[in-house]
Amino acid sequence: MPLLYIVLSILLVSCATSQINVENGTFQAIKPPNIYGNSCYLAKDTSSIISYNANIGKNKTIPLPKIMNTHDSSVLGEASAYINYRLIENTLGFQFHRIAKDDDDVYLGWGFGIQNFPYGFFMLGYNGKYIEVGGVAFWGLVVNKASYDGTWYYLQNFTMGITSPTEYHEYVKLKDVYILHSYGGLVAHASYYMGKFSLNYAASISNPWIINELPANKNYDADVSFWFPALLMQDIGISYTPHKIKYRLGVNQITGIKFPGQYWGLSVQMAYGW
Repeated sequence: MPLLYIVLSILLVSCATSQINVENGTFQAIKPPNIYGNSCYLAKDTSSIISYNANIGKNKTIPLPKIMNTHDSSVLGEASAYINYRLIENTLGFQFHRIAKDDDDVYLGWGFGIQNFPYGFFMLGYNGKYIEVGGVAFWGLVVNKASYDGTWYYLQNFTMGITSPTEYHEYVKLKDVYILHSYGGLVAHASYYMGKFSLNYAASISNPWIINELPANKNYDADVSFWFPALLMQDIGISYTPHKIKYRLGVNQITGIKFPGQYWGLSVQMAYGW
């Protein structure tokens, strides 16, 4: 009989659901990586480029309006989330990429970098005598700091209709928690060059918090019930390539789809190709 009871218990009890309604929170968000393309004509079939990047600006706290906690369960309902990004503008970075061109000046490439977090990327574009256009997809892992509070819901479900779901809830408050999560985005870039000088432009859309769960306490995570808003960044710059070394100075603007305001900074790059 005890063995039969254990078997029936295992069959009847299903997995628990754990979700968190974040009511207030500030989440650190790193500026997207500096990816501008090559900004000059590359004559070789295969080229490698190494670069050092810096961003200069003022770290800012950005309010994110109209963020809602949503749940599939009618028990948990829907509630507003008062969320801020703590945008980190001042960054230093290193980047390496390698590309291969065909006879039609179309190129494929890959690379990796570190700009407060490690990331990798793939490139596709056209590198002609006077213009370059291309696109990049990047993804990385980052550890960011967050502070938030809200209600943690724990819903224990039972199968076969024998017992109704039991709901537990607890108010939680976490301060300066370091969380490992993904960061990814897309970049489109274009350059026009004549001789040693180049005018280039890059636009990106990225999500600085690709995450499904947040810590509810030191031991347990809970499903986060909203999507973090994307960052939109534009960068226009001028570069000078006397030989194998390129120098670039640019101005960037960061805004978002779901939050107002424009946030400006400077970008600096020095690259070496072979």
